[in-house]
Amino acid sequence: MKTGIKLIITGFVFFVLGGFVMPLLFLIPLFFDGSKDIQFKVPGAIQATIDKPGRYYIWNNFQTMYKGKSYNRSERIPDGLEVKIRDSDGKPLDLVCDSSMFSSVMNNSKRSIGYFEAKNAGRVNIEVSGGSDEMIFLFSPSNQLKILILFVGGFVFSTIVALAGVGIGIWGIIKLMKATKQDKQITGSNTASPQSP
Repeated sequence: MKTGIKLIITGFVFFVLGGFVMPLLFLIPLFFDGSKDIQFKVPGAIQATIDKPGRYYIWNNFQTMYKGKSYNRSERIPDGLEVKIRDSDGKPLDLVCDSSMFSSVMNNSKRSIGYFEAKNAGRVNIEVSGGSDEMIFLFSPSNQLKILILFVGGFVFSTIVALAGVGIGIWGIIKLMKATKQDKQITGSNTASPQSP
């Protein structure tokens, strides 16, 4: 196999890796990173453990499975629903309303209700009252920084690999064209027979 063809194939492989495979490898962990999420039924209350200070979200897990039962509710939070959050000392934590975050993976969909800032690690008590229908809420740490790092890092790295593939492919085409031209010249000189006087 000619060197130019090998380079073209290598460039194509790099382009596919950078353009399609690697972005998926960077994004897939985000969809399945729910090991610290806590589901709970509302109206109701839970105690959750916070490992470190930071931002924590409360979600309306409106489409999900919970203890073997399927839930398919509205994204909209019903009027009269009240969320109270207290730290381990009983001090209230302010819930900042924020419904801009949305996630949907297969048959599991959620939309953010709001977030609160925890200044200390420890236990928090979350109590939701009001509303007539049973709903499933979700408590989770914020992963916005992780998303940003994976997205930006994945995009930059994937772009570099894809562009490298394009460069390698172009170099392969150039080498193949040169090799083909040289072969034609050699073939032409060998087939040319000298005229005898």
